[in-house]
Amino acid sequence: MPIELLEQLNKTQKQAVTHENGPLLIVAGAGTGKTTVLINRLAYLILEKGIKTDEVLLLTFTEKAAGEMEERADKILPYGYVDLWINTFHGFGERILREFGLDIGLSSNFKLLSETDQWI
Repeated sequence: MPIELLEQLNKTQKQAVTHENGPLLIVAGAGTGKTTVLINRLAYLILEKGIKTDEVLLLTFTEKAAGEMEERADKILPYGYVDLWINTFHGFGERILREFGLDIGLSSNFKLLSETDQWI
């Protein structure tokens, strides 16, 4: 990970990016740099610590934020990194069900219903 990326972060952000022991939960308000921290941490773990892309999970609440994280990950990581687990909480749940649903007896062609579909 280029050192100049870490130099652009404040002290607290650097601590979060380089956190060593166990999982990390980032909770902060809008515009505080959460996405920047998460993407720099992703790059740090993959490029500096040798973590595989399928061993890192980034979750957020909105499709917009998940899209932003995917876009930034594409920019910061060298070409060729795939299998990134960047999802909304709901998208993550759906991904798990699509990949492993058969193991629990769920049909592979299940459909998620919107509130309107549920009502109908």
